[in-house]
Amino acid sequence: MSLKKINVYLVNHTHWDREWYFSNQDSLILSDMLFTNTIKELEKHPEASFTLDGQISILDDYVAIHPEMNSRIKHLVNNHQLQIGPWYTQPDALHVLGESLFRNGMIGELCTSTYGKRMSVGYLPDTFGFNSQLPVVLDELGLNSFVFWRGIDTEKTSGCYFKWHSLGNSRTVTAINMPQGYSTGMLLDASDKYVKQRLDPAVAFVEKQSAEFQANVLIPTGNDQMNIINDFSNKVDKINLIGKYRYQVSDYQTFIQKVSHEPSLHEYKGEFIDPILARVHRTCGSSRMDIKIAATQLEDKLIHQVEPLLVIGMKCGVDLGNYVLITAWKKLLDSQAHDSMAGSVVDSVAEDILHRLKEAHELADSISNTIERLISLRLKLDQNQVLVFNPLPRNTTDYFQIQIVSPTKNVCFSDVEDSILIASKKIKKRDHILKQTSSGDKYITEPEYYINDYFVKTNLPSLGYKILDFHTVSVPSELKATTETKIVTKQFTVEFVSGHVNLRLNDGTAINDFISLEDRGNAGDTYDYSPLYGDKTVSLHFKSVKVLRSGHYQEMHLNGMVKLPSTLNDRQHKEFNTDYKFSIVISFINELMHAHISIDNQIFDHKLVLAVNTGIMASQNIASVPFGYLVRRKQSLRDWKKHFVEKPVSSWPLDNNVTVQNKNYSVTVFSKTIKEYEQLDTHLLFTLLATTNQLGKADLINRPGRASGDTTKVGHPIISTPGAEIIGKHDYDVQISFAKRFDELSISKKQEQLYFQPLSYQIQDFNLFLNRLDNKLQDDLAPVGKLPIQLSLFNIPDNLSISACYLSYFGGNAMILRLFNPTGLPVAYELPKNVQAVNALEVSSKYKGLIKAYDLLSLKITF
Repeated sequence: MSLKKINVYLVNHTHWDREWYFSNQDSLILSDMLFTNTIKELEKHPEASFTLDGQISILDDYVAIHPEMNSRIKHLVNNHQLQIGPWYTQPDALHVLGESLFRNGMIGELCTSTYGKRMSVGYLPDTFGFNSQLPVVLDELGLNSFVFWRGIDTEKTSGCYFKWHSLGNSRTVTAINMPQGYSTGMLLDASDKYVKQRLDPAVAFVEKQSAEFQANVLIPTGNDQMNIINDFSNKVDKINLIGKYRYQVSDYQTFIQKVSHEPSLHEYKGEFIDPILARVHRTCGSSRMDIKIAATQLEDKLIHQVEPLLVIGMKCGVDLGNYVLITAWKKLLDSQAHDSMAGSVVDSVAEDILHRLKEAHELADSISNTIERLISLRLKLDQNQVLVFNPLPRNTTDYFQIQIVSPTKNVCFSDVEDSILIASKKIKKRDHILKQTSSGDKYITEPEYYINDYFVKTNLPSLGYKILDFHTVSVPSELKATTETKIVTKQFTVEFVSGHVNLRLNDGTAINDFISLEDRGNAGDTYDYSPLYGDKTVSLHFKSVKVLRSGHYQEMHLNGMVKLPSTLNDRQHKEFNTDYKFSIVISFINELMHAHISIDNQIFDHKLVLAVNTGIMASQNIASVPFGYLVRRKQSLRDWKKHFVEKPVSSWPLDNNVTVQNKNYSVTVFSKTIKEYEQLDTHLLFTLLATTNQLGKADLINRPGRASGDTTKVGHPIISTPGAEIIGKHDYDVQISFAKRFDELSISKKQEQLYFQPLSYQIQDFNLFLNRLDNKLQDDLAPVGKLPIQLSLFNIPDNLSISACYLSYFGGNAMILRLFNPTGLPVAYELPKNVQAVNALEVSSKYKGLIKAYDLLSLKITF
């Protein structure tokens, strides 16, 4: 077949990292010139088009400094010359929740629509791998195609262009891979040397990766922060006089329309984390854990507390809307961009990210503070009442944590099954304190008071609130130290024996060293962990134990301190010279073992791991992914350098839980803060941190060759990152569940329970700064009218899970409820009256009464 029958579609574009080894402010200065040049070039050549990297935030930043360009941009967008959207930022797709990806697309649509129509392509050219359920996310966002680079194994997909199915086969997108990356045709030049040595071979490379002949081939022609290629059409005309193939000016949407209906497209189901054609940085899930923890905690707070609370607030007359919420989301989405969330940034950028996240946390807290206080005022609560909000649309009877401020240490709650004082802080009295009254200023003695944290067990109405009354008592319900070295529950016994934590299940199964910490050196960089030559793992044993008890509630406090090498050089010379402190608190509540891990990191260049010995020798594990579960198996490392550009270590992203099982029992480990795990023999290993002092290093054991981060390019210096050593204190939480067998729905509902944590609020005047706005939210801001003393808005069925509940982002007095089916079988669900099935953009969708396997359903419920 003639080579000239292959049609090559050339796409003029730029990839725009908002921050990396440069800051967002640096990018803004670049955009000032480059985007202006792009607008002028497109106006000069009406036949030309340009793709602005698939993220609208960079255009919003530009328009903020060039508002006079707004009308010209709108004209180019409506003329299909300037391709913008669909995302707000280019997201990480392995270490964020599916709901964050939805918000990225939703807010991307809101922002893009102010200029015109978005590019209807799920374009993620540089993200470090993709979760297996991205087809669900894309399709729910109204995107039926996906263009990407990293993570593909073309032997699995039978080529670069294929149909990508979700795990339950309910959603399908046309997937287009750029096997040599988004910069394949960069610096496009109509010269013999360029065409014959770069462009023609790039087309041949795509053909080589394909199982069948490809009549149509995509070649992107941009690069990082690259200006528009001028006089593009004329260059392509000249290239056609030189090259082997038929080259044409195009865009991503045109190419996808051309190939999407070809019968030769193969099918694929699964994730993209194979480092064959490009690095995916499999161990970036443990780099700069301070960023990951802050971002993940904010993500959890926004999705599982603030958004449902806004729904309750709206129903109760507190009309904040989504405007401030979207501001908080934008700060998070900026921080979940692929380089930012991965942690592969310089220290000054890391400081920017952490500050953004701090600001967004404050916004989220203030939204909650406002709603909680104004509803409490409207209910006319007194100081001996606490208002508890349940953000979960499910009736719940569980333990949850609340805070009480009172004049005494001990209180007793009405209408609760149990209460336990877990922490108390005494605030001493203060003399000569100013009190402003209607009759003038007075000076008084402010009495002492206590700030108490309680575990309380009671029933909470679904997606609503309940008032708890309490009164002071003299009999304490606090935790008291015992002489024991074990805690015993109906499911298991945990015992401390000579520095080790041993477990015995109620079926007699005994597991020694059930939970422990391990440390090793890290010769890697901010992109990847890599081992140190000759290094050995060091086990960190506990030195002491203390068991506390109140009623049937128990806590085991384990403390340890060992000598570890301070630096890599010390490690190589076996010099254990620095005290390393760590502790774990183990408890059992709501049918889960809880472990709170605290470390004081005072050493450099190392990897710290939490090891959970499951007692199960398994060849595979079952991992949660957005809206479903995926089986993962260890990859062969034999002759890996012949096939991979980095070692395909069996290190996987932790969505939120992972399970191993045998014929006798299963063990599931949950975590909202840890992002990476491995499976080794009977152990599940969770990376708490991997610290380093460099952005990029060359010739690592696990990643031979050039340095990632461009630090071995001509003129590019080595960049030190002492901030990536994350010296200081860090905390992590895991929960562990034991069962006779793995059950998808049961595990999903446990995860739901961990996410949608109740909130509590007390009107009190002991301390008006526990919540920052209490001192400023005046009583007359509360809506007028009575509220019920107990409220429940919606209750979801037991055979489904809840992903999100929020106020409409696209207008209307309505809330959106997103249900999902976490099982491998379809589930029937009948739409309630006056409830509409929609997609994530709130466009009406067809629904036939079944939620398919590992799929979801978005409901629009009008108030």
